[in-house]
Amino acid sequence: MLFTKKDNFSYACLSTARNKAGSPFLAGRTKALFSSHQLVGNFFHYRTAIGILGLDYSQVFDQGRLDLDPDKWADFGPLNFHMGPPPGVLTALKEAVTQRDLTYYPPNIIPRLKAAAARVVFRRECGPDFEIMATEGVQAALAYAVSAFVNPGEEVIITDPGYFFLEPPVLLAGGKVKRIPLRAEDGYRVAPGAVEKAITPRTKALIVCDPVNPFGTVQTRRELEQLIAIADRRGILLINNATHGFHRLDPAARHYPMSCLTKKGAANVLTIAGLSHGFGLAGLRIGFLGGPPALVEAVLAAKSAVTRINLSMPMQLAALAALEDRGYLRRCEKTLRANFSILREVISSVAPLKFMARPRYGFFGCVDTSGIKASCQELTVALLKRKCAVYPSDGLGDTAPSSYLRLNFSTPRREHFSWLRQALPGAIKEAESGKYRAAVLAFFRSVATPRARRVIQEINYGHNTGKHRLKDHV
Repeated sequence: MLFTKKDNFSYACLSTARNKAGSPFLAGRTKALFSSHQLVGNFFHYRTAIGILGLDYSQVFDQGRLDLDPDKWADFGPLNFHMGPPPGVLTALKEAVTQRDLTYYPPNIIPRLKAAAARVVFRRECGPDFEIMATEGVQAALAYAVSAFVNPGEEVIITDPGYFFLEPPVLLAGGKVKRIPLRAEDGYRVAPGAVEKAITPRTKALIVCDPVNPFGTVQTRRELEQLIAIADRRGILLINNATHGFHRLDPAARHYPMSCLTKKGAANVLTIAGLSHGFGLAGLRIGFLGGPPALVEAVLAAKSAVTRINLSMPMQLAALAALEDRGYLRRCEKTLRANFSILREVISSVAPLKFMARPRYGFFGCVDTSGIKASCQELTVALLKRKCAVYPSDGLGDTAPSSYLRLNFSTPRREHFSWLRQALPGAIKEAESGKYRAAVLAFFRSVATPRARRVIQEINYGHNTGKHRLKDHV
């Protein structure tokens, strides 16, 4: 089936097709956003496969929700931390739902939450040189920071591949994204030398996700200190997204939020992190931003001017309960390490598939699919048909956009790994048959962004000839 089925998914309104001609009311930065392949609706997703398979959204999502029923689906997509929040969170929420907590506007952040977030998230105390604020998730923290500091025409350096939502706030600020590649020879980490070469007189900021999204690798302390020194010397802002730094998979690894490396003073470093992925609180949307008081005050001013309303008291008290549960992260790490061991064995049992790098933090990893004679988008469709949801690579960047999957292994249901093991051989065979290629290509033609056209070329060339861009594995 071609990509023509109408769906009732709420993101369908974000289809850029209606704006191809360009509304006379659109600002230039909004037009740039509609041309971004990292705008939701412009990259392939397991939700895209629902229409291709001829399913109705009500068959997949209960009452329009975005989460899959774990009794029916094995969700390996990266959106949610499936282990859920610490048990004390629900108790805190129930106790906080009072008339007083719902009647009056809350402060940006209550003192107890501020102290706990400073200690757990940023690994330092607030004081004359360091301040924090709360936001509606880490994406909001990034968006507020970019809007507060980036002028139209200025450049922001990000990685390729990288987090889906690094580019959109830059475009909405009128800025321009400059990508630096994450390479196997650098251990899929940000290379300080590459950053130095990418900086121009128009560069305003560098965004560093560490642990590195999407690979789960982690920067060394020396690399982070070099990046801080480069940003200081070249006079640019450094935004450190540390949101996946809570779960350590490799006991030998060590993650450092940049906030804990700037205690001697750094006037240009901001660290952001959220509790959605670290503590299973995506439904509450809680994030934090920390850095020099002058910078934090500017971001808080931008937030107050745009949204005005702060996080509700029930949300803040739930976040406090999560951060104060000292055993939660240890329990999660034990499960995640066992899960990755199982997943690694599942992937190694399928000859054409390999992990691109061993994840050291977080709960996801990237599997190279370039050894099969089909795109990862086609494999995504075939896996969803077999009740396994995964994310393909095109939304993450220009690097091998049809040749790897990002898998989330945070499910507490061990049977999901058995489902994946059973699904993979048949799914690969069906994807290689070309059954879904026309529908996948139709989707990218409907998007019509420059990267979508490159993905079409790669699928048509690489997966017909067996020539792919991924070669090395760690």
